Amino acid sequence: MKKTVLALVFSLLLLCSLFAAPSYALYETSAPLGAPHTFASTGLVYGPPIPNNAPPIIARSGTDLLKKVEQAIPETLTYKVKKGDTLSTIAAAFHTKTDTLAQLNELPNSNLLKIDQEIQIPNLEGKLLEPGLTVKHVLSADLTAYTAGFESTGKRPGDPAYGVTASGKYVKDHQTIAVDPAVIPLGTKVYIEGIGVRIAEDTGGAIIGNRIDVYMNDLSAAVQFGYKKSIKVYVLDSNQSA
Repeated sequence: MKKTVLALVFSLLLLCSLFAAPSYALYETSAPLGAPHTFASTGLVYGPPIPNNAPPIIARSGTDLLKKVEQAIPETLTYKVKKGDTLSTIAAAFHTKTDTLAQLNELPNSNLLKIDQEIQIPNLEGKLLEPGLTVKHVLSADLTAYTAGFESTGKRPGDPAYGVTASGKYVKDHQTIAVDPAVIPLGTKVYIEGIGVRIAEDTGGAIIGNRIDVYMNDLSAAVQFGYKKSIKVYVLDSNQSA
């Protein structure tokens, strides 16, 4: 009898404790983490409301990566005038207008350009170039891709010349390209539309004229790259080459 009474007493105490103090574990499952939610019965708000003016995550994390990327894209590019250039041909090469170039460079007479004269070009396409790089000239080239493997070079890992370029340097992904030195001298940096800055470090038997072979570590990526025709290439000033 006493045991029965004690059991009833403990049961009543347990029920009272459940009603007296809300179980936050139960409430937590009723709303997503961090979502503001007001319970009608208690008036309690689950989680802090998210302010509308919260800064972007990249800023709150303490990194200024986005800022650095934006700063790395110059507003203008520097172009060095070569023989035969006119303001109209330069404007056409960079998809801008003759009047824009004349105004930007304060040219009273657009017909009086001098060889090796440096003029500023609007960076309309947001090319990511290192500060100080000058566009020497613009050309149109056909692109292919290659690897250091047997399928491209006839060499295999372990061969003494495996991965060694015509310039004596080892191939490097996102850097090395093979060119015709008569068109692009070895060591010259170029900006390839849609690809970025690369360095002419290698040559190839089939790389003649306006043809560029882009080095890639991965064979499947090189095969997928395929053949790209008439891609604009900006040859950068040889004084800035690596």
